[in-house]
Amino acid sequence: MATADQIPAKDSSSEIDVNRTSEPDCGSSDSPSQSLDHSWSWRQFATFCGSGLLMVAAFLDPGNLEADIQVGAKTGFALLWWVALVTLICGTSFQCLSGRLGLVTGKDLARHCGERWPRVTCWFLWVMLELAIVAVDIQETIGSAQALFMLSNGQIPLWAGCIIVSFSAFILLMLERFGTRLLEALFGSIIALMGVSMAVNFFRSGVPAKEVALGLFRPTLPAGSIGPAVGTLGALVMPYNLFFHSAVVGSRRPNPPTPGSLRGVLRYLRLETVMVLLLAFLINMCVICVFAQGFYGTDQEIGLLAAGDLLADKFGQEFKVFWAVGLLASGQASDCLAQRGAHLCIGKPLYRATAGPMWCALWLLQVSTIALTYAGQVVMSGLLMIDVKSWLRMIGTRLFALVPALTVALVSQTNNSFDRLNQMLNVVQSVLLPFAIIPLIHMAGNREVMGPPGAFATACWLNSFCSMVAVALAAINGYFLVTFRQENLPDGTGVMVGWGFLMAAYYCAIACIAIGPERLDLWTTPYLHRARGSVKKASCATVRVAGGVAVWVKGINWRDPESLLEVHI
Repeated sequence: MATADQIPAKDSSSEIDVNRTSEPDCGSSDSPSQSLDHSWSWRQFATFCGSGLLMVAAFLDPGNLEADIQVGAKTGFALLWWVALVTLICGTSFQCLSGRLGLVTGKDLARHCGERWPRVTCWFLWVMLELAIVAVDIQETIGSAQALFMLSNGQIPLWAGCIIVSFSAFILLMLERFGTRLLEALFGSIIALMGVSMAVNFFRSGVPAKEVALGLFRPTLPAGSIGPAVGTLGALVMPYNLFFHSAVVGSRRPNPPTPGSLRGVLRYLRLETVMVLLLAFLINMCVICVFAQGFYGTDQEIGLLAAGDLLADKFGQEFKVFWAVGLLASGQASDCLAQRGAHLCIGKPLYRATAGPMWCALWLLQVSTIALTYAGQVVMSGLLMIDVKSWLRMIGTRLFALVPALTVALVSQTNNSFDRLNQMLNVVQSVLLPFAIIPLIHMAGNREVMGPPGAFATACWLNSFCSMVAVALAAINGYFLVTFRQENLPDGTGVMVGWGFLMAAYYCAIACIAIGPERLDLWTTPYLHRARGSVKKASCATVRVAGGVAVWVKGINWRDPESLLEVHI
């Protein structure tokens, strides 16, 4: 298996290059990054845009829709300020740092960690990020299986849908041969369709503007809101997306990367990030408000599969149609629209005629799996210096996700337990998030990394702000873990000790990465050498003592009790 450094960089106009090195790609003269200069130009900005559409898909995936449903149904409008804070402040800050790192250095975050940090730390980060990627893949696999369940009117069970979806995703790898621009245009069309669908439901449901304004500008934290808040945090700012964004902006890096041209593309990066995340926030806010208006205070168990029927019962059948369109656009339930629209508008014969094309649409609208595949490639090639082909990477990810997905599908066939699993997977993303944002803060603030061809290290105030966010995130996760044990685990000394040990290990790992693995390695190396020398001396002394004891034992006359007593005394 070849290492990542042995594989030549690919043309950015044909596919996403996960092995981009620090040297600029001397591609064709019509590359978007070739003609950029330091002056502002809307035309250049339009040419630069596109990578943000790939990044923002993680803010609008099925896990986010599930989190939006729970926030609206359980807390009403009270957590709108939290969603705005996480998306527009935290999300913008960290995604800009990620894109800045990729544009300035020409390397992604995983590659920087792999080159500068000890191998043990890189392997640990790789395991944590793989858990996050597999968790997202489980959400997409079972969600698409639910779409097939609705399309077939229950004829295809969830477990069979998981298998079909897992194998159909390989067809999507053909899209990469048509270039990155096709993926960006496809993502943009899907996001626009989703935004229109959710906005129609928002304006037709009679959401009170006063409640929305109070939820946005009056921060409150009602009882029982910690779980939905932590789930929302993990669903919006995903660990793998920070590594992925630092890689996909590589095709926008100017050639040559002069300080003036880099400042120009960094301005474009900030504006594009703000625009796409503002759009993502508005879409998530529409979903939250609709479910807050219709189901807050009803104590109903609502999930992605049951949301359409509940909306139809509460507001009317057309709400289910628009909700299905939004799920179609998120890659979650495309066939729900086909089934419901056919029965409402054109009847069963045409539904049967359009079923085949909608199966193709299901394959096409699983494009978020491409982002997961590339994110896995970026993480593995950067942290472990191992390059794996796309189809092999997808096989590995899908196999790891298929076993738990099939298990949950078999269970949720009877008690619909996937909604609870979906919420817990969002919490898992939040728990793993410090292992992505802390390395990002380290690398983006390192003047050696962000130095030539210009001093582009993050400012002290931005570094301090991101560090405070990381500390607050670790504290929120700790509070949730404590409350989770109190509410869901049995009381007992063994449970408390075991849970406390896991939390201590979790915070020790965060502290080690926060201090800096390279610093710890530098500090501990002299002590390790001393400890190694002490162990060597102790082992030599032990050998000498053991040899003396052996000689003493051999000199004993075991048949003469008196001599044995004398020797003993």
